[in-house]
Amino acid sequence: MAGAICLLIGLAFLPLPPPFFGMVFIALGVPLLAAGSKRTRRFIQYLRWRYYRHNAKVEFLLARLPRALRKHGHKTRPDVLVRIRKNGAQRKRQINSTKAL
Repeated sequence: MAGAICLLIGLAFLPLPPPFFGMVFIALGVPLLAAGSKRTRRFIQYLRWRYYRHNAKVEFLLARLPRALRKHGHKTRPDVLVRIRKNGAQRKRQINSTKAL
């Protein structure tokens, strides 16, 4: 609930003159949402996997956050998705090779 409120406040303050003020609330709201919602956590994992080049910047920022927020940020690492997709590709190759026999 607190994450959604922070996110909404951040979106409301985003067009105001100092734009970084809204970004602060958004940066606080997203990890709080990811901590409480599995769907949000998986969506963030997908976004970090999809835009993998920007993931290094996210990891850089996570290393500088307080420990409580860093813990929730590490839960959204896309490493799991990379491993699942790699294993899925290996299974498809195994199935195709057994069909060829």
